[in-house]
Amino acid sequence: MDYETFINSTLSHDYFKILDTNNNGSCCYDSILKLLKRNNLVLPNMNTKILQCKAVNWIIEHKYIYLYEYDLTLEDLVLYTHNFDTFQEYIKYYKVYCADKNTISNSLRWGGTPELIALSNIYNVNINVYTGKSFNKKFNKIIKGVIISNKPRKDLRYKLLLSTKNSLLFLTTLDTTLNILYIKYKNNSSHFKCLLETS
Repeated sequence: MDYETFINSTLSHDYFKILDTNNNGSCCYDSILKLLKRNNLVLPNMNTKILQCKAVNWIIEHKYIYLYEYDLTLEDLVLYTHNFDTFQEYIKYYKVYCADKNTISNSLRWGGTPELIALSNIYNVNINVYTGKSFNKKFNKIIKGVIISNKPRKDLRYKLLLSTKNSLLFLTTLDTTLNILYIKYKNNSSHFKCLLETS
C-alpha cells in the first residue's frame, strides 16, 4: 500500500479522543459499556459482569448462525478466536466473569470479535474496531502507531479493523455506532479503549 492509499483509507490522529478502560481483563466489555451508557442505551447500574453474561448467553443461543463475512458459524468463530477445542470449553470458562480474581483462567476470558458481534446484536448498534497505524515513508510501509498516555502522535492514523454491522441478524436501521480502539502490545497482550469522535 502506498502513502496516498494509506491516508485515504484511514482517519487522522485527531479524529477521536481516547478514553481509558479497565486493565483487569474486562477492557472489551468496559469500553462497550462506557459507550452504551454515553448513548443512554443501558441503565446506569449496568456493569461489565452483566454485559459479559448477556454476550455469552447470546452466543450460546445463536451459535449455529452463519456469518458470511467470516465464512464461519458463530460457534466456529468462537473456537477460532479463543483457541478452544470445543464449544463446551468456551461455556465453561466464559460463564465465569472475566475479571474474577479468584480463578487462574482470567486470561482465557477476554472479549473479542464473537462477543462484539453479540453485543452489537443485543443493543442494535454497529461496533467499529480501529487500530493505530503510521506510515514509514523511508521504507514505504505501514507500521504500528504510537499512543502515549492516551495521546496519539501526529503521524498516527486510525485504521478500521472490523465493523459488526454486517453481522446483525435482523436488517434494521442503525442509529448508533460505537467506536473502540484495539491495541496489541509487544508481550502479545492486547487492550481495548473507547473512542469518541471529536467533531
